[in-house]
Amino acid sequence: MMQTMRQNMKVILWILVLAFIATIIFSWGMGGFTGSGPKQGVVAVIDGTDIPVDRLESLIQQRLTFEQSQQNGAELSEFRIKQLRQEVWDELIRNTLIEREVKSSGIKVSDKEIAFLVQNSPPDFIKQNEYFQKDSTFDMAKYQEFLRNPAAAQDLMMLEDSYRKSLPSQKFLYQIMSLANVSDQEVWEKYLHTTVAAKARYVLFATADSRVDSFSISPKDVQNYYNENKEDYRVPEKRRILYTIFKEEASKTDSSAALETANELMTRIGTGEDFGDLAKQFSDDRTAENGGDLGFFERGRMVPEFDRAAFSTPVGQVTGPVATKFGYHLIKVTDKKMENGVEQISASHILLKVQPSADTKDQIHSTAEGYLDEIKQSTMSAAAAAYKVKIDTSGFFERRDFIPGVGRLPSAVEYIFNRPIGDRGPIYRLRDGLLVFEIYQVEKEKIAPLPEVQTQITAKLLEEKNLARARERCETFYRTVPDAGQFVSRAEAAGLKVETVDRQFRSGEFLQTIGQDQAFISTALANREGGVSKPVKGMNGYYLIQTFEKTPVDSADFQSRKANLRGELMSAKQNQLYNQWFEDAKKKATIQDHRYLYYLDY
Repeated sequence: MMQTMRQNMKVILWILVLAFIATIIFSWGMGGFTGSGPKQGVVAVIDGTDIPVDRLESLIQQRLTFEQSQQNGAELSEFRIKQLRQEVWDELIRNTLIEREVKSSGIKVSDKEIAFLVQNSPPDFIKQNEYFQKDSTFDMAKYQEFLRNPAAAQDLMMLEDSYRKSLPSQKFLYQIMSLANVSDQEVWEKYLHTTVAAKARYVLFATADSRVDSFSISPKDVQNYYNENKEDYRVPEKRRILYTIFKEEASKTDSSAALETANELMTRIGTGEDFGDLAKQFSDDRTAENGGDLGFFERGRMVPEFDRAAFSTPVGQVTGPVATKFGYHLIKVTDKKMENGVEQISASHILLKVQPSADTKDQIHSTAEGYLDEIKQSTMSAAAAAYKVKIDTSGFFERRDFIPGVGRLPSAVEYIFNRPIGDRGPIYRLRDGLLVFEIYQVEKEKIAPLPEVQTQITAKLLEEKNLARARERCETFYRTVPDAGQFVSRAEAAGLKVETVDRQFRSGEFLQTIGQDQAFISTALANREGGVSKPVKGMNGYYLIQTFEKTPVDSADFQSRKANLRGELMSAKQNQLYNQWFEDAKKKATIQDHRYLYYLDY
């Protein structure tokens, strides 16, 4: 047992150090290095501190190893691997910033604190180890016996070291979390939001019914608004690329190989081998596990080539190979019938898709590499002419993860926005091909000139005036209602339409006539029974709301749920405090991300 623990300790203990922050929060709630660019071997610089790529890669591999060990032999998906890489990167940034705060705050841990934790508060992976359990529950007596065993000295030293590294971060986070406070009123309001239901009637003074003349917005109004809100019209830097995609398509050789396999299968079927067994073994269709069974179908349901072959084949016979856009099919007709005057057949098939082989993919990759080398020697247009390929031009795009015409490719986007015009990046793999590109044009960050946003500003000012008119109409009518009992009659007398939400609703629900307008829902639920609200600004204008059939409050139920509700609110506030600290820390920090130089995908 000791040997097993020692073998796994390093893999497990790094979780305590690197991922501690995430754990405590959730439990509480290959371009070149040229010029003056990044230093070789440095994947990030955080407030002047270099982060070696070897360190990041080591952490990623440790995380992948640990994750794989939890899968009972199942392979990690590409999507999950990408997730883990990003998680490790985020944790690296977070922990580096926390280490900075710990150092500047002078937080220390004593040997006495560490000894106490080792003796009395073992980590979860030890508590969950069956060696320390009795009747499926952690047994402190077994753990204490383990601590007294001289053979455990090395394990204890590793455990002490992990606490020494993680405890200062814990202390720092406790300082942040201790600022969270939940009042009795907040607990009461949360209870109301989760339990109280009501119906409501209302009058909507819609902005759509309060239109002002567009001529009321003068050029001077637009100019003044633009001058006062220029930062709202800041346009980030945009770039575009010239690119060629080398599609990973099947060659004539691949097609011939698939056809040859299809013919071989026809021969085997002809000698008596079972069609269904061969379908399970060779078919590339999702029906393979059912022996290729397609069930009954009528004419026109399948692609034309398949349709013609299937309906002209006698029951019990096999025809093929039949070429379609999906590949080569062998078709066995098993039954025919007429249903409602329509002929139907039942058939099974074996599909052999024509897919690029490993050799074909290697050849395509070699061609793309040769093309990139040619570009570096001359120009992209000359290389395209030599290789007889097409050059496309992307639209301008921002520093996000999407390239128009290409797709989502975060690492390539980072490369493009970190390199100069004319730079040709490494070859990037797409879902069905390879991307070769050249950085073509750059539009620097700017404030959009007034002519470009004039229409947008005019629309915004009109909307503000429309909303102000809706508010004025709502407030004028509200003053004419002497008491809640006359709300409906006064509205009808004024020619206003009174709408009703005639089913009880709770906070957060979608209402058919309202949508998820939280201002409306919160006001309706907060109203007293029969009461009429003051004018409420909603998503579509201003409301006056009368609440009825409101559920009574169950005081005993509130008392039974009070502690849990307080805990939920506390967890949410602690998370909010932490997230706010982290966002502020990132804004204050200088973080340079150079992953694009080392990873083609992340």
